[in-house]
Amino acid sequence: MSHDREIVLAVHPTSHGFGFVVMTSPLAPVDWGFRGARSGQKNAVCLDKVAALIEAHQPDVMAIEDTAAPGVRRAVRIKQLERAISSLATDQAVDVHVYSRRAVASCFADVGAVTRYEVAVAIAKRVAAFERLLPPPRKIWMTEHQNLSVFSAAALAITYFASAPR
Repeated sequence: MSHDREIVLAVHPTSHGFGFVVMTSPLAPVDWGFRGARSGQKNAVCLDKVAALIEAHQPDVMAIEDTAAPGVRRAVRIKQLERAISSLATDQAVDVHVYSRRAVASCFADVGAVTRYEVAVAIAKRVAAFERLLPPPRKIWMTEHQNLSVFSAAALAITYFASAPR
């Protein structure tokens, strides 16, 4: 399979579910969105929804964040979910690629995007389908908009395309 035909599923878990994107190139999203999980069994709900995405899109690659890296401040539940998603993808013969926040940041350094929001703005400028998803900048008293997790997933997929061997 040629590189530009690969289907990449990137997932970014949050406390309320996960954002995801399915892409065939850095500028070609096929599907994206946020899947909520508000029950007491959030990880199980999220895993079922990720499994449904894998079944629907048959990705070649799963891109996720490296939550095990030193200094990563993610909840224990989110770290457990990331490991479970990785195992699920591996069990489904999907190649798993894990990227640190630093790797994602270096991928977007050429456009001066450092923060997650700046990365989201950079993606929205390049991928027309995502322009309308960009939330307004967050004020300090506001909770993070769920669409930011979609952009975080897109950043993981784009990092894959930028760093994967050709």
